Amino acid sequence: MEQIWEDPKEELLRRELGIPQGAQKVLVFGETSHWDPNWLYTTEEYYESRIKHILDAVITELLKDHRRIFSLESIYFLKLYWDRCPEMRDIFRQLLSEGRMRLTGSGITTPDTVLPATESIIRDYLEGQQWLREKEIEVEPRLAYLPDDFGYSPALPSLFRAMGFDKVGITRIDGMYFIACDLRIKASYPRPGSSAEVLQEQYKTLDFVWRATDGSEVLCHWNAFNYFQGDMLASKGIVRWMGKTYGWSARSSRHIARRIRGYVKALQPLSRTPYMFCPIGCDFNDPIPDLLVLLDRFNEDYYAKTGVWAVNAGLDDYLNLVQCHRDDLPVLEMDPNPYWMGFYASRQEAKLRCNRIVRKLVLAEKLSALPGDPALSPEEQSERIGVEFHDDMKQAWEAAVLSNHHDFVTGTSPDRVWLEEQQPLLEHAEALVDRALERVHVPTEPSSHTSSPPLWTLVDGRLTVTTPQYTMVLDEQRGGAIVSFQAGPGKVELLKEPANDLVSYRDSGGLWRMGHEFLGGSFKEKGRSGAAKNVRIGVAEEVDYLEIHVTCEFAGKLYVRWIWCRFDSPVIRMRLVGSAAKRRTITCRFPTMFSSEELVMNVPGGIAHRPQYKLYTPTFWPARSFAHLKDKESDWGLAVFLGGPAAVSLRHGGLMEWVAFRNVRKEKAFGFLPILAHPAAGTDPQQGSFDYAIWFTDKGDYRENHLPMEVRHALRAAMFPPDSPDLDSLANSVVTTDNPGVVVSAVKPADRGEGRIVRLRSFGSKGELTRLRWTHAPIRKAVLVDARERDLASLAIENGEALVHAPGAITSVRILI
Repeated sequence: MEQIWEDPKEELLRRELGIPQGAQKVLVFGETSHWDPNWLYTTEEYYESRIKHILDAVITELLKDHRRIFSLESIYFLKLYWDRCPEMRDIFRQLLSEGRMRLTGSGITTPDTVLPATESIIRDYLEGQQWLREKEIEVEPRLAYLPDDFGYSPALPSLFRAMGFDKVGITRIDGMYFIACDLRIKASYPRPGSSAEVLQEQYKTLDFVWRATDGSEVLCHWNAFNYFQGDMLASKGIVRWMGKTYGWSARSSRHIARRIRGYVKALQPLSRTPYMFCPIGCDFNDPIPDLLVLLDRFNEDYYAKTGVWAVNAGLDDYLNLVQCHRDDLPVLEMDPNPYWMGFYASRQEAKLRCNRIVRKLVLAEKLSALPGDPALSPEEQSERIGVEFHDDMKQAWEAAVLSNHHDFVTGTSPDRVWLEEQQPLLEHAEALVDRALERVHVPTEPSSHTSSPPLWTLVDGRLTVTTPQYTMVLDEQRGGAIVSFQAGPGKVELLKEPANDLVSYRDSGGLWRMGHEFLGGSFKEKGRSGAAKNVRIGVAEEVDYLEIHVTCEFAGKLYVRWIWCRFDSPVIRMRLVGSAAKRRTITCRFPTMFSSEELVMNVPGGIAHRPQYKLYTPTFWPARSFAHLKDKESDWGLAVFLGGPAAVSLRHGGLMEWVAFRNVRKEKAFGFLPILAHPAAGTDPQQGSFDYAIWFTDKGDYRENHLPMEVRHALRAAMFPPDSPDLDSLANSVVTTDNPGVVVSAVKPADRGEGRIVRLRSFGSKGELTRLRWTHAPIRKAVLVDARERDLASLAIENGEALVHAPGAITSVRILI
């Protein structure tokens, strides 16, 4: 007797996929081909050697059988195929529109979600969706598949729900086993205390509801056995990769049945529903020829014996089936990091430049909304700026979203690809956005200097700086470090040891990992700048700030630490100029008197609370632009503002440390054994600069100190000289809110529909009322939209202001004035 499914939707889904109503065990093969735009090879090399061939083969296979589905993860290479193969456009559009060529996301890339700016990730998916609309491909995916990212933002549900995605597929999470990544035996996994252990051992599930701290939820599937688990379905040997089979073809009925039994044996114990998902899709692989012939034959020969029905479908189809059993799944808040830590700081120029470009793009967009003439509408203002501005911005955004890719911003491509393609792309993009900024630059009155520089004395190499907020002492005899920092009414000493101290580590890791992350590697402290040679402190007194520079020779290199202090500000801006010697990692250390068990930091999509240690000692965490340490016993804390994403650690309860430079080449266990899954090597010997700022806070947590607001002012040194006009304040005056817990993170021309899109970041309670005001004109209409700019609901207008109840950490509003 066949099973009658209680949910009519589930019964319909099964019927559409050809699944017998009585099948209690269904193995879904989801086939794709994972494409990295510029990892081991350049874009053109990948396209010429693999992409055209793969897409031609995909279309051929899909035309053989109308039931077959092949999924595509991102838009970047599809755009190239569309442009270069116009004869294929009609069938290409038809297959996409029919869902047989299935999009698992609308992103230009499959972006990393721990390092890029939130706005950059949003534009990635918006730009891809807009390209589809321009080509009259009416597909709007609700699934985002990120199979090869090296960890994921803990606020990923907030980020993707804001874009209109409610399903997510992931692979690499902390503590999981991944083939050829380590010399530890497979039985050592999942690692104790990891996210993988929670899912595999505690909840015994690969499917769960992932909830962010703002309450946003996505239905999530984890590929615990990698994203190419089923690639060898019709082969024997080691692996299929880059279109080559390291083995031989094996398509017999017995072999296919043996493979399927193996997949079911691994997946069924971790399935809470009748459905199991087996991904097919290693890097740049062709579709398996006649896949449905193999599955049909298995079903005919073995379904009655095994009770397993095999079907080809998309991951979205699979999750739609699982959705019917949502009440059987655990609801988890999860931080699937650190998967790897080295890439948080590998090739810093890529990260800092990517971050800087996006910040400048957002700044230029806001400034372009300022009316040069109060009588001009935003559209008229746009025409006044000129076509060249919009062309420059479009090209710069295209480069910025491409740099989101999980082998670009991560710094995990080899030197050749970085130097030939990635670095020139970023240099060109920054030149474009700098030119765009010049076009929208609004003349400002010279700043009126209302205060004098801080008081200071320099005696026998000991510098004392005094402001109403603090007294700070630097000492040449201690390597130019800050040896005392006293603040508050009672001038409380806040440092336990010298701060702004540089630390050199011997690091046997590579582009992906630090040495202590894998068996046979090492990460050991080798020295501190307190013992540096030729230390000199210099001071220059400007009109209303003090400029300090500390030069020293340390760990075989010359370093300059710049410090800028203002009389009326508790925030101290800093910059470190230098480089790391071969196989060295250089960090900056601030040992405080405080005691804490967690760091709070912003991440793409929200805020994360992270422990001192997880899996590794030390544990470095990826912070987007600030990290905050709060003392358990008082309201004191230390906030560090970062000029780009950085690797930050908390040690001994009160010592904060972050990576400034890292120059490693390739991971080798015990000094000579290569790590097969990490073939790329890279170096970073060039002199660079790392911007940061520190603030000893005295009001409690990050919200009470308004860190999301303060970070904007503290990080201006990363973009402009300290004495330049404050364009940030001018840009942030375009749209304002009455709620200090809500930040206007972007103001942009609408890509879809009318008006301008205002992006809000909320750090308060969900649903809290915010009044949104366009400074130069009353708002006549406002619409709540998702970040792909699809209208959701009209908003009330009161006295020319829009009333917004933020549905989550990220809210988008269409404004018409």
